[in-house]
Amino acid sequence: MRLIGVATQYRQNEGLMNRRFWGLLEFYLEALASQGLAHVLLPPQAPEALERILPHLDGLLLPGGGDVDPARYGEEPHPRLGEVSPERDAHELFLARYAAEQGLPALGVCRGIQVMNVALGGTLYQDLEAQGFTEVQHSQKSPAPALGHRVRQVASSPLSRLFPETFRVNSYHHQGLKALGRGLKPLAVAPDGLVEAVALEGHPLFLGVQWHPELLQEHWGLFGLLKG
Repeated sequence: MRLIGVATQYRQNEGLMNRRFWGLLEFYLEALASQGLAHVLLPPQAPEALERILPHLDGLLLPGGGDVDPARYGEEPHPRLGEVSPERDAHELFLARYAAEQGLPALGVCRGIQVMNVALGGTLYQDLEAQGFTEVQHSQKSPAPALGHRVRQVASSPLSRLFPETFRVNSYHHQGLKALGRGLKPLAVAPDGLVEAVALEGHPLFLGVQWHPELLQEHWGLFGLLKG
């Protein structure tokens, strides 16, 4: 059974000296288990510690979450920028760069695709609506498991084995990919042209998607791509 490392999400605890809980929403664990994958959670820790752990993994999952600090790609904060976590940013950018450089299979979900892009030198739209993307509801109001807008595949990729050329996704984000990072190619786009999926050329699997497949059982096959 292949072992997947999963970067943790967090929530703030107002008690216990205002410390954070580092964990993961169970939807991701259910999706991984459905594909026969074992998992280990990776909370933030020293790079030296991660370098001891990562060679033992068969893949990496970067889950959804809050905004990436625009300082990571050389921009000032937009008025609509949400909460950022320097600790989480540093942790996940290290993981993404390691996966890219070492050929470790990796899947990024929502925030995860944005981390992948920034890790390779790309930039983000800090707020899609404020920056001109008003034709598509990227931050949909309907709760899971409802679907939102369509995406269209624009390149052959592992997505081609799972989905038709045009298919619907859910959409719970207010940021998105702007300039693509080094070596990333677009795989799918929304009707307004926003890039919704990318892959790193020449890599076994460095794949990011802007939607939330963990909330859609019919999309759990995406997690199965980590099996190789």
